[in-house]
Amino acid sequence: MTQNNSIYVLQKRLLAVILLVTFVFLGVCVRLFYIQVINNEKLQAKAMDQWLRDLPLNAPRGEIVDTNGVKLATNYTTFDIYVRPSRVKDSALTALTISNMLGLNYEDTFSKVTNTRFSEIRLKKGVKKDVVEKLVAENLSGVMVSQNTTRFYPYGNCMTQVLGFTNIDNVGQAGLEAYYNKYLMGVNGYVCEESDVRGNKIDNTLTTYVPAISGCNINLTIDANIQVFCEDALRRMMEEQKCKKGSIICVNPKTGEILAMATAPNFDLNNVPRDDVGKLMETVKNINVVDVYEPGSTFKVITMAHSIEKGVAKMGEIFVDPGYRMVDGEKIKCWKLKGHGVQTLSEGLCNSCNSVFVDLALRLGKDGIYDMFNTFNLGHTLGIDYSGESAGLLMNYDTAKTVDVARMGFGQAVAVTPIQEIMAISSVMNGGKLMQPYFVKSVTSAEGDVIYEKTPKVLKNTISESTSAIMRQMFVDVVKQYSGYYAFIPGYMVGGKTGTTQKYENGRISGQYIASFCGSLPADNPEYVVLVIADEPQGNSYYGSIVATPYAKMIFENIIKYKNLQPNENLLDDVDFVKKDISMPDLKNVALNDAMKTLEKLHLQYEIAGENEKVMYTYPVAGTMLSKNSIVLLQT
Repeated sequence: MTQNNSIYVLQKRLLAVILLVTFVFLGVCVRLFYIQVINNEKLQAKAMDQWLRDLPLNAPRGEIVDTNGVKLATNYTTFDIYVRPSRVKDSALTALTISNMLGLNYEDTFSKVTNTRFSEIRLKKGVKKDVVEKLVAENLSGVMVSQNTTRFYPYGNCMTQVLGFTNIDNVGQAGLEAYYNKYLMGVNGYVCEESDVRGNKIDNTLTTYVPAISGCNINLTIDANIQVFCEDALRRMMEEQKCKKGSIICVNPKTGEILAMATAPNFDLNNVPRDDVGKLMETVKNINVVDVYEPGSTFKVITMAHSIEKGVAKMGEIFVDPGYRMVDGEKIKCWKLKGHGVQTLSEGLCNSCNSVFVDLALRLGKDGIYDMFNTFNLGHTLGIDYSGESAGLLMNYDTAKTVDVARMGFGQAVAVTPIQEIMAISSVMNGGKLMQPYFVKSVTSAEGDVIYEKTPKVLKNTISESTSAIMRQMFVDVVKQYSGYYAFIPGYMVGGKTGTTQKYENGRISGQYIASFCGSLPADNPEYVVLVIADEPQGNSYYGSIVATPYAKMIFENIIKYKNLQPNENLLDDVDFVKKDISMPDLKNVALNDAMKTLEKLHLQYEIAGENEKVMYTYPVAGTMLSKNSIVLLQT
């Protein structure tokens, strides 16, 4: 009985062992199945990573060039320094040499040099060639060099907002660098070699070289020479008029090509202020595309054109301006407090009479005004090749009152982007075609193959050629006889319209102004349209005629020289604009009415700032020699 029990117990133990071995075997089989079948690809990749070691070959970023092939964003060669800890023979000496040559902390460098958990570690990026040559001469084991490129902007602080910039890895962060990053980036290459688990190269094995593919080149519509003209004019305006911000745009009105776009304040793209992110993002913002403002009197060009096109205004008809209009019980004042009196439609634009444009807006009515917005694509984006484009701000149709409609007629109660405004006015000048604005005319590979090409695109037809012809002549009249005088260039047909807008903050007038001027050259068949905007000028004036117009003239004069545009002999004989034979009288402390009469007798135009009864000072100052129809500012 005892023997049988012993055999039974032995059998049970043997069975348990067999079961245990079976379970272990099954577990191993399951694990092997998981490793070899289910997780095969992942583990193979990990093993391959341990087996093969590579060093990056960074692709050169594509260049950005102007319309003439001038480099605006290019690269210069730098080098990245790596270390393979497993191959370092003298860690202390290697760390000391590298830290001294590269300006690195010794302790940090030593920790990387001795960190064998990694096959290779990057010690420093963007090292110059002369430093690399000295380092290579030390013949340090385990230290390697990889060629790289660093972005360089030859024009420094020109086109800050347009071009944008890249990060340390040459990835576009703002502007066109970001918008066209997928074309500019290229594809990195690498050097690949078979190595053991410690990163040591296995003898008698092949090294694979995969070359980098350079990024594509971006060919802009920007003309670097015209850009410099605009940048110089903007810099002078900012200094002389003491502006908070400023911007200038120059376009080809026939194609929509952006020939120049400048914004201030700006910064040197080769020294991006990354320490203050908030300030950086505000400064790099392209206000010409992203921000909106009330355009003021320059907008009157659009209202006038639409009114003529729709037949609510006719050439030769008479308006009477006593200095204001009453709408919905509110007094809407004209800038000329005493009013312009009797004037024609053309004189209404030339004198920038608010009362005339209130009348036109009311004739159009709410439906007509909003039809005008739609016709000129206001309230909609233009599809410019730039991130963050604003559609502008329009008052909700249902909430707009009659008095709001009246103000819209002369550029208040509506907010547009500068690029919207210049393209709308360009359509008025070019025969009625609203063109899509664009920066990039083509993208080409490093070998010169065309990857992408832009063709001019008409977004909408705004007015007829006949209406456009009328408006072009009015543009000329504004410059030749009225507030645009400071843009006049003897021998050349220049057109334009000034603008002066009071800024609103929290729904109230702030006491600050935006001065502007939009001009064309040659005005009878424009090739260039320029918009100059001065935000919060703090000089002697805030009127567009004085603050913005002279700087547009500077740009046009430089374009004339650059393009060798010949003068029209018939326009050289206008002696009223050539002769400066009128001495500016001393009007300080003179009664406003008397000062106005004095200037009228001298055939001088005037603008009035303030609502006092006496003149405090004038611009230009007494004794300045002026031509007939020059503009004088009377500060009361």
